[in-house]
Amino acid sequence: MMGVHAEVKVVYRNFNGSWLMTEFNKTYLALLIAAVLSVLGGYSNMLSAQTLSTPFPSNFRNTKNNELYESYALAPVFKKIKQKKPVKVMQIGDSHVKGNFLPRSLGNTLQSYFPNVEFTYYGINGAWARRFYEADMLEKVAFERPDLVVISFGTNEAHGSNFDEYVHTETMDILTERIKERCPGVCFLFTTPPGSYISERTGSYTTGYGRRRRTHYTTQKVENTRTQKVANSITSYCHSHHYAVWDIYGIAGGVNFACSNWKNSGLMNTDCIHYLAQGYNLQGRLLGEAIYKAYLGTPTSGSQTRMMHGSTPQEAKPYKTVKGF
Repeated sequence: MMGVHAEVKVVYRNFNGSWLMTEFNKTYLALLIAAVLSVLGGYSNMLSAQTLSTPFPSNFRNTKNNELYESYALAPVFKKIKQKKPVKVMQIGDSHVKGNFLPRSLGNTLQSYFPNVEFTYYGINGAWARRFYEADMLEKVAFERPDLVVISFGTNEAHGSNFDEYVHTETMDILTERIKERCPGVCFLFTTPPGSYISERTGSYTTGYGRRRRTHYTTQKVENTRTQKVANSITSYCHSHHYAVWDIYGIAGGVNFACSNWKNSGLMNTDCIHYLAQGYNLQGRLLGEAIYKAYLGTPTSGSQTRMMHGSTPQEAKPYKTVKGF
């Protein structure tokens, strides 16, 4: 700041020694003050993004900064928000969305930051992404005329026995292209699946005799390793197609801890696929904060910028198990 102080004192004296500002110096000083305020404003936004952070439970391991990747892709949406124009955000997905807790938490978080945002959602139990490029689902999306579609699939794809990344990529391509045809100018934000478990056989035993003889199998819950393949497929697709993505799988622990972090914190439902209400509420707040941080750090002029980290649940209310995933 010494340089700024010295420059501000560059004014001229008149013949009797009193200070006198010339028109040139007034203009120079005004420009200098504007530059300083701009720097301080940017620093303030940076501090806001850094201090805005809902923490994970203390026993979560290997967490990463809560941020969006390719967030510059949301610049058109952020521009409308800054212009105080109405903005419609729609989330589509599987039972994680259908269960209400996640999207309601996301919507409430976004509206706490952006009063001009209208939020809606639509989820289907057991849905894969391909379900939403069918005509009836496309009409539901088009009817809302969204500026931003949050696409939250992947859990059911990861539970398929033969996940094919090529087919998955093709599905995301068809989905986004068909939505864009009906909603010109729409932006997309993908989310990765948060992690889940599958049942694995550990042994068998028989009961009864003759016609009454039955074979029973014992199972245990093991982490669904295909989730990582699905998450990687989504993030790679978004990177190559310049779509924003929120990788909750990587943020919440990655391949080694994404599943166990939620389970060990008591935030997973007993089926080890869905989450308790507090788990979904935490995910919704984290996603809303990540979007807000992107808003603070993404210029609306089109330049590419990445931003930045991210309630510890106080009580766990059970999430009612729904049929399908």
